[in-house]
Amino acid sequence: MTIAQSFILILAVFLPHYCVTCFTTHPSSVIGPTSILLSRRSSNPLTTIAMSDTQETPQRSPLEANTVWKHVNHVLEEVNPSLTEKLGISLRPITDWKESFKGDNQSLDAPLYFGIELVNTGNEKKKDQISFLSFYIGYSTWEGLCVFVDELGQMDNNSQNDYDAINKDQLFLQILAKIAVRLGSKRLTWKRRPPHPTWYQSNPVGPPSILEELHIFHMDQEAMKVYVNHDSSEPSLSSTVPSLDRSSVEVQSKTILESSSFASHNKFSMRLANANNLQDAQAMHRLVEGLAIYVKEPLEDIHCDASDYLVDGSGSHPLYYTFLLETPEETDSNKSGPEPAKLTCGNAIVYFGHSYKGGRYLYLEDLYVDQAYQHQGAGSLALKVLTTLALKMNCQSFQWLALDWNQPALDLYQKKMGAKIQEGKKVTRYTDRKLKEFADGFSKTLVEM
Repeated sequence: MTIAQSFILILAVFLPHYCVTCFTTHPSSVIGPTSILLSRRSSNPLTTIAMSDTQETPQRSPLEANTVWKHVNHVLEEVNPSLTEKLGISLRPITDWKESFKGDNQSLDAPLYFGIELVNTGNEKKKDQISFLSFYIGYSTWEGLCVFVDELGQMDNNSQNDYDAINKDQLFLQILAKIAVRLGSKRLTWKRRPPHPTWYQSNPVGPPSILEELHIFHMDQEAMKVYVNHDSSEPSLSSTVPSLDRSSVEVQSKTILESSSFASHNKFSMRLANANNLQDAQAMHRLVEGLAIYVKEPLEDIHCDASDYLVDGSGSHPLYYTFLLETPEETDSNKSGPEPAKLTCGNAIVYFGHSYKGGRYLYLEDLYVDQAYQHQGAGSLALKVLTTLALKMNCQSFQWLALDWNQPALDLYQKKMGAKIQEGKKVTRYTDRKLKEFADGFSKTLVEM
C-alpha cells in the first residue's frame, strides 16, 4: 500500500485517551463564538457566567489573560507563605519578560503564555531570581481548555544554593496543577525524556500517565518552506512578527485561502469558521463525534458541545481556530442554475503555542474528514494550508502527535513533509480526579522536604 493510497492519517491529540484524526484533503471554516445554550462545562469555575436580557440560559465568557492571572495570583497567595517559611523562596508573576530576563532579549507576543519567577527571599538585601516556571493554554476538542507546562528548570545551572537540593519537578508541578484546577482544566500536560524522576512512583497519587504510543512530530521553518514550495524571498517572512490576535489570523488565512495555490482545488475548499456562527460550531461538533465513532471511542468521553466551541473559539485571542473542509453538494448536472450549496465534510483544529526556548509554533489538535470523502485529497489540502499559515504567522515550527503503529502516516510525515520525531520525548500528564489529588498533595510534598 502506498502512502497516497493509505491517506487516512491518524493524528493523536490530547483527548481523554487520545483522539485520532483521519482525513483526505480539503478545507472549510473556522470557529468563533458568542451566546448560546447551557454548555456541558458551564459549571467550570474559569469563566464568568452572565445572563442575557433575551435568554434565560447562563453563558460562559471567552477566556482572557487577566482571568488566568487572577487565578495564578490566588494560587501564589496560597502557596507563598509556606514556601518562604520552609524553603526561603517565593513565586511572583512575570508581567514583563524583558525586565525579568535582562540580557535574554525576550519579547513575547504570546497572549496565552504565562510565566512565574522563583525568587530567593533568604537575603533581604538582594532577592535573587533563581528560576522560573511557565505554561500555556491549549485546547482539546473533547475536554476544552488544557494547561501545558513549558519550563520548570533553572536559568543558571551554575548557581549553588538551597534551591539546588529541591525536588522541584514534583513541587512546582503541583503548584501548576493547582492553577490548572482553578482554571477548570482537566489536564496538566508536560513533555520529558527518561530517566523519569523517582517521585513518579513514590507519589501517593500514583505516577502520571506517560503516552508511550504517541510520537511528537515537529517541522521547523526550513522543512515547512520545502513542503509548500515557499519562496524564502517573500516579504511575508520578514522580521516583523504578525500579532496573534484574531483579526491578524483571519487576514492571513483569507490571503492564503484565496491564493491561486488553494482556491482552484477541483473538489474541496477550505475556510476559517465564523466566530459567531452556530451552524459552524454544530458542524464541528458533528465531526468531533464522527471522529470518536471512527476510532471506536465512546461519545460520553466528549465533554464539549457546540456551545463550548462557540465560547472557546471567540474573543480577541481564541483558544483555538477551526478550518472547515467543504465540497459541493451533488446535484443534477443537467439542470442549470446557481452554484450548488457546499457540504461540510471535514475540519482541522489548531492553536498557537509558545516555547521559551523554541518560540511560537502552530499545533494541530485535530484533523478529520468524513469517511465518504477520504482518500480524495482533503487531508493534503488542509496540511498545506496549515503549513502555509504557520509560515505566514512566523511560527518557528508546526507540531502534532501521531500514533506509533500508523506506519503509512509516519512515512508521509517524515518522507513527504520532512517532519521529525522528537526522539525519546513523551507526553506526560495528570488528568481528572488524579490531577486534583496531585494538586492537593502540595503541602505534604513541602513538609517532607
